[in-house]
Amino acid sequence: MNLKTMEAASELENVNKRRRFKWPLRIILGLLVLVLLALWGIYQLNKPYDRTDATYRNVTIADGSSKADVAKKLEKEGIIRKASSFELLSKISFSGGFRSGMYFLSPSMDSLSIVKTLQKGLTTQKGFTIPPGYTVDQIATALDRDGLADKAAFLEACSSPDLLQMEVLADPSGELSGTDLVEGFLFPSDYSLSSDADEGMMVIMMIDAFSNFYNEEYQARADELGLNPRQVLIIASMIEKETTVEKERAAISAVIHNRYNLGLMDEDEIPKIPLCSPSEESIIAALYPEEADYTHYVLSSKLDGTHKFTADDAEYEKLSAEYEEAVKAKEEREASEKAAEEIKDGEEGGA
Repeated sequence: MNLKTMEAASELENVNKRRRFKWPLRIILGLLVLVLLALWGIYQLNKPYDRTDATYRNVTIADGSSKADVAKKLEKEGIIRKASSFELLSKISFSGGFRSGMYFLSPSMDSLSIVKTLQKGLTTQKGFTIPPGYTVDQIATALDRDGLADKAAFLEACSSPDLLQMEVLADPSGELSGTDLVEGFLFPSDYSLSSDADEGMMVIMMIDAFSNFYNEEYQARADELGLNPRQVLIIASMIEKETTVEKERAAISAVIHNRYNLGLMDEDEIPKIPLCSPSEESIIAALYPEEADYTHYVLSSKLDGTHKFTADDAEYEKLSAEYEEAVKAKEEREASEKAAEEIKDGEEGGA
């Protein structure tokens, strides 16, 4: 074999090696694209119906309801956007059946969180879970639903005058009564429940959990701000209700603090009691607001649940108008899409 023949053979071998290398690479890239598309699809299915609406609504799931029945119910109640998408996600997530009963669900919840809630309720292997954003009444109803407490007895325990002996519940105004006394103090967390625990013990356990969380550092910080624990929880509950976007909590807090300190808040803007039991993150944000001069916030015209912040009244009005226009355009688009779907369904049904 001469030199040219050897060079040609070597080059052919190199070409074959490159070809053999390209095929596995193409397969890997193809699989990667498929995985990314699948993840994107799941992300789209999991998106909240309306991240801007953090209110919780009562939704009753009847005994024996199928996943399709539940999905249609949630769509009708305005908790999810599309029943078929929710049903598909619940199937591909390999979730079990849904438990019947009354649930408190929000359009700001992602679909997988709703699936998990309907599948397990508040019950866990360790005991039960209190989610952030629940009121005393909602907690009592959920515990009753899951057979963990009697609602009437739980609410009575929350209204006990004996609770005033707990320092953290001190009411300088002397005006609070009933469940208002503990609103916001039933700390969202995972709890273990002993077999002999009654409703009164459960209430004290949840308040103690808040006391343990609200450490000396947080107490000292509240003192710097001139706030008592209840006032901290009022601000934290406002933050909890205003945003589900983690990075915005401190900015929302800055607006609340700034407006209060500048005397820009109307009396009806500040609740007398917490709106709910806020999360740890909202409590920390209430104590450590962002260092900014914001006095306004408004939902973004992107309609993605984020907010725009400003200290300028004119800019606030402009941003508010942009948001209203975006909402109107969205409603018109959805109405048009719904009408088109109804026409299509009618044509398919008559075929």
